Amino acid sequence: MSLTIYKLLGLAFLLYALVPTILGRILHWGVFWHGDKTCGKVAITFDDGPDPEYTPKLLGILRQYNAKASFFMVGQQAAKYPQLVKQIMADGHTLGTHGYSHRLAWLQGPVCSLREIKKGNQVIQQITGKSPQFFRPSWGVFNLTTLIYFWLTGHKVVLWSFMSHDWSPHTTQTTVMNIVQRKIRSGSVVVFHDRCTRPGADEKGPAKMLEALPKILDHLQQRNLQPVTVDELFTFNRIGLVKRLLRRLWRVWEFGFEKLAGLEPVGGNNLFRLAVRKHRGSVIQLPDGTLLKPGDQIGELHFNNDRLQKINTTARSIEQVGVKLLKEAKNSLPLLAKVVAQDPSYQGVKAFVGITMIYRGSTKLGFSVYDLSPFTRPIVAWYQMWLLFLLHPGGLAHLRRQWDKLVPKKIIISRQELLARYLDGIG
Repeated sequence: MSLTIYKLLGLAFLLYALVPTILGRILHWGVFWHGDKTCGKVAITFDDGPDPEYTPKLLGILRQYNAKASFFMVGQQAAKYPQLVKQIMADGHTLGTHGYSHRLAWLQGPVCSLREIKKGNQVIQQITGKSPQFFRPSWGVFNLTTLIYFWLTGHKVVLWSFMSHDWSPHTTQTTVMNIVQRKIRSGSVVVFHDRCTRPGADEKGPAKMLEALPKILDHLQQRNLQPVTVDELFTFNRIGLVKRLLRRLWRVWEFGFEKLAGLEPVGGNNLFRLAVRKHRGSVIQLPDGTLLKPGDQIGELHFNNDRLQKINTTARSIEQVGVKLLKEAKNSLPLLAKVVAQDPSYQGVKAFVGITMIYRGSTKLGFSVYDLSPFTRPIVAWYQMWLLFLLHPGGLAHLRRQWDKLVPKKIIISRQELLARYLDGIG
C-alpha cells in the first residue's frame, strides 16, 4: 500500500514539476532563450533586483556605454525601491518580472503559483503604469500551472543561452569576464545579477559583475555585437521556414538576373554592382554642369544584396539602415572611382544612376536626388519593399513601422564629380 502511494506521489511530481521543466527549460517549448545568430545583437539581462547598492552603479555603466538591457525584478524588491524601477524604465531598459518573492515553482501549488506571478506583475504595473510582458521563472524551473498560464496568457517567457555565474562563490570577476567572452555569440541571452540572495549564492556576486561588465562591454564593441533589450532581440528571432525558402528562391532569381542584366561587381565584396546602360527620359542638368541627354551612357548602380542584408540585420529602423548604408557607401565609392578611371568599359559613361528608398544623406556624398515618374514609382516601391521584407528579420512588422518613409528616389552623380571627390580615396 505504502509503495503504491510513493509511486503515485512520484508520478504526480513527474507530471506537475519535471515534465513542464523539461518542456520549458530543456526543449525550450514556448520559451525565448536565443535570438537570430546573424543579427549582430545580444541581450544582457539582470535578475533578482533592484538593489539600492548595486543597481544605480550598474545603470551608470550601461549609460556610459549606451547599452540597453533587461531587468527581471523580484516584486518584493521592486515594491521597496520604486524609484529605482522608474529610473531603469526611464533609461530605456526593459522591465520583466521574476515573480513576487523568488519562490521555487516545484514547491508551489496551483493557487500559490498564480499568486506569485500575478502579484509580481501587479507591483511593477502599479509603479510604471505598464504590465510587464516578459517573465523569467525563479531558477528557470516550471510547474504545470505556470507553463499552462504562460501559454494561455501569451506572456513571453525568457530563459538564457548561458549564465555568467556571477552568483557563484567559486568565481571571480575575471572568471565571469572569461565565461562571457568565451561563450557569447550573436543572438545570445546572458544572465547577470544585480542582487544575489538565493541559497548557496555569493551575496557579493553583483560586485564581481560590476567589475567585469565594462570589460565585457568593451569586448562586445570589438566584436561588433550590440547589447539590446530582450524585446528588441525577440524582433530578430529566428527566421521561419517559409521565409528561409523564399530567400533561397530569391537568391536563385538574383543570380540569374545579375547574369542577364550584365551586372558586374565593383571589386570583390564591394557595396556596388554596375552595368552600362543608355539614359532614357528627359534631359537632366546636374549641379556640376554635366548635361545628361537621352542616349548618353550611364552606369546603373545596384546594391550588393549580401552587404545590404548584413546592414538590414543589424539596424532596427530605416534611419539606422540609412546611417550604416551611408558609411558603407562612403567607404566603397573610392574603389568605384578607381575602377571607372581605369577600366575602358566605363570611359564613355557620363553619370552613375541608382534607385533607392534609402536616399537620405546621399547628397553629402555628391549625389543629386530626383523624383521617379508616377508610373515607375509604385513598381520600384513594391520591389524594394519586397527586398526589405526578405532581408530584414523584422519582416512585415518592420515594414509597417517604416511605411511612410519608404519612397523610392533616383540618385545621380556625374563621372566628373565622382572622380573629383573619390579618385584619391578621400570622400
